[in-house]
Amino acid sequence: MADFPDQPREKTGAFVRVIFLLVAALALAAAAPLPAPAASLRNIVIDPGHGGLDTGAKGKFGSLEKDITLSISLKLRNLIEKSMSYRVVMTREKDLDVSLENRAAVANNNDAQLFVSIHLNGSVRKMAHGAETFFMSLNASDEETRKLAYFENTSGELDKQIAEGDQDEVKMILWDMAQSAYVRQSSQLAEMIQNEMNQTLRLENRGIKQAGFKVLKGAACPAVLVEVAFISNPDEERKLNDESFQDEVAESIFRGISHYLKLYPQR
Repeated sequence: MADFPDQPREKTGAFVRVIFLLVAALALAAAAPLPAPAASLRNIVIDPGHGGLDTGAKGKFGSLEKDITLSISLKLRNLIEKSMSYRVVMTREKDLDVSLENRAAVANNNDAQLFVSIHLNGSVRKMAHGAETFFMSLNASDEETRKLAYFENTSGELDKQIAEGDQDEVKMILWDMAQSAYVRQSSQLAEMIQNEMNQTLRLENRGIKQAGFKVLKGAACPAVLVEVAFISNPDEERKLNDESFQDEVAESIFRGISHYLKLYPQR
């Protein structure tokens, strides 16, 4: 029998040795204990609507949306930090001007688990009433919702118009993509909060709707906007100024968040 050349046999041996070393390395890696994941803060961002020069909607008796949303938001923060292992980050803790872009940036910079923006509704129809919860969509559910989103998107920017050429288009595209990834979770969060408000607040159920709120569009996490009641309705304005009613609002939103976090405990 003729002898085969030694060179191919050496190459085959080298190849086998490489495969053996790779398999051995993989086996060692599988046997070694995995490093413990780094501890990370789990943050919830609460956004009291409006603030500073941007008063928001106004009531017949002089109540301002910015004041009541801050009061409810602080109550909600206390409930969450007292009962849950989450840190609450507020977009504002005082009567301050905060741009819509900066509100969303607070959520993104703190790697928020979720973002809840709290508002009061207003209407030229004095008897408009009830509570509703929104999540992000480029298409509004109806014409009334589209007008509400327009008001919320522009009310704080009357003195600061931003030129189209100054927009960071790449950043906006990335924000759109990030928010679209959380549409389902946002709709579930909205549904749970709305259900709790329906059971607790004894207000008209205006349902869950979608609209292009700028404050939601920028948040790269599940995000909702809660319109608690109509400050333009005298009866609901009285309720909104009542401390016990504000407690009930905070508790209902808190329970909605709690139900949601049982479904999605860690993003």
